Amino acid sequence: MLMNSRRHLDHLADRLAHSGRLGGPVVIVGHSAGAASGTWMTPRLVSAGVDVRGLVYVDGNDSPNHLIEKAWRGVSNIPIRAVMAPPSPCNRDGQLTGYLQQHRPGSVEVVAGSGHGDIEMSESAMYRRMCGDRSGAQEWSAVQVAVLVAVSSVSTESTEVRYQ
Repeated sequence: MLMNSRRHLDHLADRLAHSGRLGGPVVIVGHSAGAASGTWMTPRLVSAGVDVRGLVYVDGNDSPNHLIEKAWRGVSNIPIRAVMAPPSPCNRDGQLTGYLQQHRPGSVEVVAGSGHGDIEMSESAMYRRMCGDRSGAQEWSAVQVAVLVAVSSVSTESTEVRYQ
């Protein structure tokens, strides 16, 4: 799985950093395992001169090889916000929510009644079957708004803030 491969993600970050496509400030948004991939790539992007303003996790979870945990020190100055669904099999029963509440208090918003696939704003049989999603248009909308607020928040927050 390339999304868990540190070597592949390093290569991707290098290609992005030198592509000229990231000319302005960047907020990295990762859904599900994309949270781990984005977190792993962030320190490499920053060291290449990319202006990464923050990370936003959308019902994220860490990878089996713990990319978030391994990259954590490298994102110590990067604002992070998480828009999470209540615990389910698809967010590893809320493990990332607990990790963030311990390491970045105040960075997590759990959207009541939401599901893992709500960022896609469609009713997916896969998310209903695999994750137990039962949400509808109201929850989808709440997730969309919360993600936009999180992106706005990290993009304007000072990266001089130090986290523990």
